This record gives sequence, C-alpha cells and structure tokens, in this order.
Amino acid sequence: MQSRTRARSAGSTGNSGNHLSPGDELEAKVAQLWFWEGFYSRRGVNLERHYQEPLTITDVDLFAFDFSPQLALTKYIGEVKSGTGKSAAKPLDRIIWLRGLKELIGADAAELTIASRVSDNVRSLGRSLGVSAQHVQDFERRESDAVGPLADLGSHGVSSFALEKKVQATCKRQEDLERAFWFLRGEVFFLEPFLAIKQLVELLRRVSQLWTPRMQDDESQAVRWLAAEAVSLLTLNLVAAAGIAITLSRESWNALAAEKMAEGAVPMHQMRRLSDSVDKFVAGVLTTAKVAPDIRTGVIGAFLPEPPDYTDSLAETCWRMKSDALVARALPRQMDLLLFERLVLQRDLSTSAISRMGLDRDGAVRMRHLVAAFLRGCDASFDQLETALNKTDRPAS
Repeated sequence: MQSRTRARSAGSTGNSGNHLSPGDELEAKVAQLWFWEGFYSRRGVNLERHYQEPLTITDVDLFAFDFSPQLALTKYIGEVKSGTGKSAAKPLDRIIWLRGLKELIGADAAELTIASRVSDNVRSLGRSLGVSAQHVQDFERRESDAVGPLADLGSHGVSSFALEKKVQATCKRQEDLERAFWFLRGEVFFLEPFLAIKQLVELLRRVSQLWTPRMQDDESQAVRWLAAEAVSLLTLNLVAAAGIAITLSRESWNALAAEKMAEGAVPMHQMRRLSDSVDKFVAGVLTTAKVAPDIRTGVIGAFLPEPPDYTDSLAETCWRMKSDALVARALPRQMDLLLFERLVLQRDLSTSAISRMGLDRDGAVRMRHLVAAFLRGCDASFDQLETALNKTDRPAS
C-alpha cells in the first residue's frame, strides 16, 4: 500500500481535479521523466489503428526516440504498472511480455516501471533481454534528479494527460478531427520518415484551413493541440530524414528525397515496373490506332507518381539540418516544449525551461525558423502557429 501511495504522489503538481487513475498518473510522469532525461517521448501510442485488427495489447504505454550526434535514430518503449495487490502484474512476466513487444515494434530497448518488488535476478535477466526494470522508488529518485520544478510543462505531465483526454472528447464530435487525432496517436509512429512527412504536411494543411480565431474555445484548443502535435512529430521525422542525408552527396540526396516523396505505400521500384508495363500496353494501343509518334512519346511515364511540390524545400530543409546535426538532434524536443507551451497552453516559457532546453541559443532559433519557413512554403501553417514558432522568447517570471 505504501508503494501505491508513493506512485500516486510522486512529483505531484496539484492535479486532484484531473481524476486520473494511479496508473495513468504514473504513466504520465514516467513519460515526463523520459522527456527531461533527453528523449522525445510519447505515451499511449495506439497499436490497433496501425495493425487495423482488434488486439489484446491496445497500446504502448511509452514510446520514445533519441538521436545520435550523426542523427541515427534509436527507439525505446516502456510499460508502467502501479498495482500492488495479489493480482498485480509480476515483474518477470512483464519483462518477457515487453521483450516480445519490443521485437514486434522494432524497438532497440524497453523499460518496465512497476510497483511490485524487482529482485536483482529479475533485473539481471531483464538486461540480458534488452529490458531494464525499475521499482517506483527508482523512478522517484530519477524524477527528483531530472524533473524537479519543470513538471507539467509542454506536452508532458499529469495536466497534459488530462488535457489530451479533453481534446480527444472534442475531436470525437467531428469525423475529420477524430481521424487526425488517432493518426497522431497511432499510425504515424509506424511510418517511415518520408511517408510520415507527407501525411503530416497534409494533416497540417487541413488543420490550417480549419483554423479561425472565432472558433469555440474547445474547438480552438483541439485544433491548436492537433497543430502542435503534428508539427512536433513532423520535426521528429524531418530530423530522421536528415540522418539519411549524412553519408550522401547533395545530388544523391536530392534524387533520393524526390524518389521517396513520390512513392506512397508501394515502393518506387515496384511503381517503376508497373509504370513500364502500363507504358508498353498504352504504346501498343496507340501504335495500333496509328497515333502520331510525338503523342505516343508524350504519354510515357504518365503512370509514374510525382513528388509533391514542396519536395525541393524538404530536401533543402533536411540538408541544412544534417549540416548542423548537433543542433538538429535536440530540435524535436525543443519544438515539442515550445509549441505546447506557446500554442496550446498559450503561456510564456519559464527561464529555467528555456535554459534547460537551450531554446535561446542562436542555432536553435535558426533551426526553428527553418521549420517555420518550410511549413509556410507548404501552406501548412496559420497565424498563431507562425507566432509561436517565430516570436522572441520572453521568459515567464
């Protein structure tokens, strides 16, 4: 019982009105800890939307990403269990379960946070399986060191969990908004970077068209939340794409970006084979019909998909990111904090948050402006989003 009380109260920020279960509260706080320890983290990533099948495992408690200095992407997952009764989850069972989920998702490592006692033998076995295990007390110690007064900022913390539930309820009233919400809470995490970028840009275009300052408060908050989440995830994928450019020449990178942006769910090499087959068939039909040679030549490749009109801008944006990789690797977390504070919560960032995240450094400001310019060129922005990205930081007192 002592562990459960501790799990409920660790790092408490006066959330009694949010009515979260102890499990939800602990989950939100662990995701917050991961963020302040240096990871781009999310909680409650839906699996059913990705696999389009009913699953016993409906979602992943924690999902996180990290970039190396060369922008290589590492993926982590986690699970949180706050129960301590006789029917509570056993550490070894959950470690074995997490190992399987890690393999399914393609994560590089996993972490279990649990209120039940974790023996040294179980910890050792977990490490051998790529799964670290910690008791709630271990979490509290880490939380005290890493989070402190920075709790409940940006997209993380107990208050953010409650806000997301409110946004979800608002989005449920409109089919397009609900589809956008679940895309951002599910499918996008399982897409390769270029396809994710295309779909996030399209989502932001639609959200930008919906935006008007005259919206009802709940709708306005939901649209701002969707925009912040989409730009945050777009930045993550832009940096992931930039990591691919590290070892390429500019010419090779431009060609790869155009090819990747042209293809959809079907890889480009398959589309080329299909296009060639269609070209041969159409050419035969036109020859039989005695169509002029210049017309026959003009239809060659008509079936081959074209990249979107912002592809050159995308290639340039990612190239600049990879050219300043040490700054770019921190950008997704910086954008996440900044957008949720300014755009969603509509407040200035504290001095301690600005300093901790390096938001006022020249490189960070320059990189944010680069993303803002990309969004503007894609017609995927609106006035409040522009202001959030471009205004000068004035720390809150």
